[in-house]
Amino acid sequence: MRNAAVLGALLIASLASAQTIQNHPFISAEQSNAIANEWTRPMEPFKILDNLYYVGSQNIASHLFTTPQGHILLDTGMPAMHQAVKGNIEKLGFKLSDVKIMISSHAHIDHVGGHAEMKKATGAQVMALGEDARALELGKDLSPVEYLGWTPVKVDRVLKDGDSVSLGGVTLRAVWTPGHTPGATTWVTTLVDGGRSYNMVFPGGAVPNPGPPVVGNANHPTLADDTLSTFRKLRELNPDIQLPGHPGPLFMGNLDGLRSGLRPHPLLVPAGEWIKGIDAQEAAFRKRMEADAARLSTR
Repeated sequence: MRNAAVLGALLIASLASAQTIQNHPFISAEQSNAIANEWTRPMEPFKILDNLYYVGSQNIASHLFTTPQGHILLDTGMPAMHQAVKGNIEKLGFKLSDVKIMISSHAHIDHVGGHAEMKKATGAQVMALGEDARALELGKDLSPVEYLGWTPVKVDRVLKDGDSVSLGGVTLRAVWTPGHTPGATTWVTTLVDGGRSYNMVFPGGAVPNPGPPVVGNANHPTLADDTLSTFRKLRELNPDIQLPGHPGPLFMGNLDGLRSGLRPHPLLVPAGEWIKGIDAQEAAFRKRMEADAARLSTR
């Protein structure tokens, strides 16, 4: 079973792909190569449970919620993943034209880089929260790490904290969890499978990526407080299953069970592990804050 350290790590939406980060001061060549070689590798789609399907790559998530009135797509991945995500939707027997709504976990290129092309292909309405909506329309990364941008895409509905997105009997609630990006969004919904209800949580990222200071950041002066507020919000959630934007470690060893419909569900969160994971991440973040504050005090 997964331990607290693994669950904590899964709360961090990690780095973008190599093509966006070469020569970036915060990212090593080794990290770039690992991302390029593994994270965007195509993956066969599969049903997670109920009407929820995985249509992403090896370690960059894209999720499809299907309904009789059309479908909701959560995240589109890197621009280079566009054909694979489209192909995965069609392999499952669904029509691209039935994708009516596109939402996102957060505005980094490895999660929204395919939005513009997917909007062209489907005609779907794009919905995003706050500053991430602005980032999508600008085609610019507004997070502390400031990666390269993407093709701008029109946002049809700007969401606020607590807003719901509904279609065909599926309702997802947007929880504003800033820090990783200014408008990072944790999505929450309930799905029913085999007579059991599952509280589903799709984390939007818990902390800023490594590199930029989190205390005394001139471009993001509330960054530390925003991130601490995210930990408080995440503690209020009680997921039966959590599906992060980079699910490779979570899927490892579980794919056969997922594809075969094994029950109990292979991704069930063990009792108490969600809170342990958040506690571990907050402790690490507070050490980062202390280190930044110490550097400021010596200037």
